[in-house]
Amino acid sequence: MLISEEVFLYRNLGSSASSLALARVLVAGMGALGCPAALGLVRAGVGHLTLVDPDVVELSNLQRQVLFGQRDIGRPKVEAAVAALSRLQSPTRVAGSVTRIDSSNAEAIVATHDFVIDATDDPATKLLLNETAVRVGRPLAYAGVARTGGQTMAIEPGVSACLECALPAPAGGEQFPQGCDEAGILAPVAGVIGSLEAAAALAALTRSPAWRPGTMILYEVRGPRWRTIEFSRRPDCRCCGAGVADAVAARRQTCHS
Repeated sequence: MLISEEVFLYRNLGSSASSLALARVLVAGMGALGCPAALGLVRAGVGHLTLVDPDVVELSNLQRQVLFGQRDIGRPKVEAAVAALSRLQSPTRVAGSVTRIDSSNAEAIVATHDFVIDATDDPATKLLLNETAVRVGRPLAYAGVARTGGQTMAIEPGVSACLECALPAPAGGEQFPQGCDEAGILAPVAGVIGSLEAAAALAALTRSPAWRPGTMILYEVRGPRWRTIEFSRRPDCRCCGAGVADAVAARRQTCHS
């Protein structure tokens, strides 16, 4: 079977391969980050993958969104991605929803999954996913890419810093890098960062020592190539600060009892 080597690896790392086969992962956004993340998770044999994106494939997407070809132009990204991933020899069940995640549906979507991959390119949606994941106690991988660099951070509610702890909005400034439409993206950079998001999910789901929530990984083609920044939770964080953490911890214990 395609995933036998991965299962062997997880077992030799002392991790639980069976937990991976039962896991449900949400990939929010099927663009330059979501495509490599979803591909890595399916290749690894995650039990269930849900893809959510409201957009259709455009010609300009093909340079960096590796699951799509010219025949997919005009087709919903989710439908094209499900078709591409279903052709792989993997036991992963892949489902999709042509939906925009917003405040009306975020909690219902996030709460039915064990891990959330934020592969969106919209700052408001990133903040919403972070806030929702913290509220319902689901681990999350955040990522952003622009031009020749990108960054990603794993978040464990009630344990690590959340996205707003790490990237608080500055007065009169931008909280996130420019989106791909404004700044452009070097395709291999998106592949690297999206794959790191998938790796974070695998580490969390298999209880691997490689799971390091609260550490932001930064990658830049032009150098310095790799950097890491350790973030601590901010007691005054609007999203996960004092009082919120206790509720999150209680929710997580309920979910895993």
